[in-house]
Amino acid sequence: MTRVLGWVCGGILALVVGFWFVTATGDLALSAGLYGTSGTYKVDSCVDTSNTRKDSDYDCYGAFTPDGGTVSNAVSVKLKDTGHDYPDGTEFDARQGINPETIQRVGFWGVVGELWQVALCMAVLAVLGYQAVKPRGQSQRREDHRREPSRRQKVADRMGYAVIVAISVGILSWIAMAAEPTS
Repeated sequence: MTRVLGWVCGGILALVVGFWFVTATGDLALSAGLYGTSGTYKVDSCVDTSNTRKDSDYDCYGAFTPDGGTVSNAVSVKLKDTGHDYPDGTEFDARQGINPETIQRVGFWGVVGELWQVALCMAVLAVLGYQAVKPRGQSQRREDHRREPSRRQKVADRMGYAVIVAISVGILSWIAMAAEPTS
């Protein structure tokens, strides 16, 4: 019963994280400039939408102007959960996705801002893969060092390496975001 429950919970978690991975990868691709309309986003104002004093959740209101466009071509867009309280009038390079409401900051800081989500999803999916692939009962038995590890054990070990790399990339992304200049 416990094993079945573990597989069901793992499957549900894999679906949720897989969906988050797909959307985060799309946002990362937009920030990297792989698709979308390039332009400039100008912040009119940012509002802290958090009810707690400890955390801040900033939504920013502003306008996206496509490259080569004029102010009359600007599209009013609300950016949810920007992570920063941009000063009024701040402009940054951005890309507009297929949905006109989807705007992502481009360049180094845009990529760094999205990279942690992809790294976290990769780490969770790799842990789930490790749990699914590792040989059963490996922790209870003593390994015979004269035998070569099984194919499943080799794959499970590689999943463990993927977890370490993904966590490292995520931590470096958070450090870079903390060091980002706000103005």
